[in-house]
Amino acid sequence: MPARIDDLLVLNANLSKTDFAKYLRDREAVLPSDFGGLGDGVADDRAAIQAAFDRAAADGKMAVIPPGTWNVSAGVVLGGGARGLIMRGVLRYTGTAPATVLTLGDGGTTRNGEKFYANLQVVRQNQSDWGSEADIGILARNLDASVLDVRLVQGFTIGLRTLGDGRGFEDSTLYLHRFLNNRIGLDIRCATATAWNTSVRYYGGHFAVATGINPTLDRFGIRLSAEPGAYSNHNRHVFDAPNFELRQLDPNVAIPFLNETNGSAIIGRALRMEACSPIVARHTGAAQDCEYEVAWANTYAVGIDYTATATRCGNAVLNRHRAPASRHLRLLGAVPNLRAAAFRHSATEVGVEGLAAVATSTTSATTLAGLSFNGLDGIAATSRGLLLDAQKGFAFVVDTRSAKEFALAHWLVGGADGGRLFVRCFDAGMAVRENIAGDVLASLTTLQWNIPSKAWTGGAVMADASLNRRMTVRLAEAVAFAQIGIVGFDGQIELEALRLYGMPEHAPALLCGTPILPVGQREFAAEVAWDLPNLAPGATSLLDVAVTGCRQGDLADAALASSTRFIELDAAAWTNNTVRVMARNISPSATFDLSSATLSVAVRKRRVA
Repeated sequence: MPARIDDLLVLNANLSKTDFAKYLRDREAVLPSDFGGLGDGVADDRAAIQAAFDRAAADGKMAVIPPGTWNVSAGVVLGGGARGLIMRGVLRYTGTAPATVLTLGDGGTTRNGEKFYANLQVVRQNQSDWGSEADIGILARNLDASVLDVRLVQGFTIGLRTLGDGRGFEDSTLYLHRFLNNRIGLDIRCATATAWNTSVRYYGGHFAVATGINPTLDRFGIRLSAEPGAYSNHNRHVFDAPNFELRQLDPNVAIPFLNETNGSAIIGRALRMEACSPIVARHTGAAQDCEYEVAWANTYAVGIDYTATATRCGNAVLNRHRAPASRHLRLLGAVPNLRAAAFRHSATEVGVEGLAAVATSTTSATTLAGLSFNGLDGIAATSRGLLLDAQKGFAFVVDTRSAKEFALAHWLVGGADGGRLFVRCFDAGMAVRENIAGDVLASLTTLQWNIPSKAWTGGAVMADASLNRRMTVRLAEAVAFAQIGIVGFDGQIELEALRLYGMPEHAPALLCGTPILPVGQREFAAEVAWDLPNLAPGATSLLDVAVTGCRQGDLADAALASSTRFIELDAAAWTNNTVRVMARNISPSATFDLSSATLSVAVRKRRVA
């Protein structure tokens, strides 16, 4: 194995086959030519290559493929006893049946550590039809603390598979170059429940498919996967500056990352997407905390596709292509002090400006208006926040017809743990969507359908110790409106602040306080025409005005668009949704018969003392 800079320079020098072979033998390397291999692009060199690999593994030496084209009619295996493999020639598979052409490491539970595999080049003479995943260019098993350098892998269903077999593939560095015409360029995989595939660094990589190669089939640059029942928490894989040219042509999809696992921290930096679908990643499981930084794409509308089997969101696209603002979340709504924004909706009910009061109790309501309240009982003011009973909560109400992903942040008094995520989904007609799978995903909890309240609630208490206090929510395409907030659920919570963030490309409307949803609202108003009768001195006239949302005890005012100063108005919240206005003629002598005029009535909820 090269140990000095001059060794690496020699490997890249333009040496003849004879000189290169002599240099390598001096360095204790084994070559297929030692066993009759030719590398002339004509002979089948499989037996010679396998013999060289077996000797290298038995003697603990470096295996070397000299310059040339080395045909193999079947796969070859370099055991873990070898120090590594250096290729200056190309290994070409001449068979037609699916096969794993080059296998590195023993597999099973054997660690394959401190290895050096350089300049690997494996091609398929006949382009694969991508029909079988047994068709693999390079299989690397159980690498640990090793270096793997792949210069070219071309024409397979799977170009390179890294495999945690009976134990782990971990803590290694991969240098990636040309991955051409493979359905899946790189497959990061586990084979058993006792395996793992984690903490690997990847540099570069050009994942490309030529026009006309299996055009009706989907293709992916990098897949994270596992055998059925195998370990699937693939964590901390970091990719630096890979390029993807996958040739998206209808009806196929062409996506850089396919994540079928449940791990976290898959980080892609400075990605380039050319001729790809407008999707940087497809997630089918519970992967979270993944970031994909797109440096260039054909469109700035690049997203993550969550399939029907996905159970987590909480992943991010950082779009740096013509959209610098996308590096930051957008604050959509904030109530930084619920105590200061609280009001008495009625003698027993408390509400908060800008928020809908919600509950997890049984309800027969089926509409957004029927499931949003201006205030509820079971809510009490404290010195710093609002104390909510177990079934009570507050939520933002959002138009989600375009915007689909949100981040919710809440704060309990004193930074206490507690509360659960609360989401209700509605269709375009503002009717509640009841228990429809895939309607909502959360980043750090499995949402549970609450039958009585027709809402989704978090499967666990939000707590720092559980790393699930900061929550991301993703909604399905069919969800047109949503309530997103916090409920006590497990017991009382003392809520102090609530904020909602969205993706920078969208600024959806918050509906609380609008005429279609007059909740989270302190002030209500109405206007009617009033044609007062003749009013003699001291006479009065009464009119009841409908003001939806008013309650007894609200502060009420009235004004009449009239020029006289002798008609005095008094207003009082008389009954629910009704304000009684009394007009009195305060002139000592004059009688007034006013023409019809506009009467304006305003009602204001009392602040919580």
